[in-house]
Amino acid sequence: MAFKKKDLERFDNYDDIRKSRLSTADLKKQDKLIKAEAKALKVLQKTISHAVATYMAEEQIGINELTRRLETSSRQTSRIMKGEANITLATLAHLASLMKKTPKIIFE
Repeated sequence: MAFKKKDLERFDNYDDIRKSRLSTADLKKQDKLIKAEAKALKVLQKTISHAVATYMAEEQIGINELTRRLETSSRQTSRIMKGEANITLATLAHLASLMKKTPKIIFE
């Protein structure tokens, strides 16, 4: 369903548009999926952050050396360490290789 400019002016925000397009049941289903996805992302980020912290302690290295080894920016390294990075599978594979680990993703 495409909206014309005059139609868009009647909506104050994205949530209003969602409510105009979806039923209450669909909105609840969508919100449930979004919350589950956010939870899964946080679990992955925390797991990676913990593995990186363990690696840094074992190697006795700081953020600058980790950044050099990862060949990334200090900002991205910081995000990884804080558990805030949204990394690609390629970056995950690079991290695993660097740490001499084999990643396993288990869906429970």
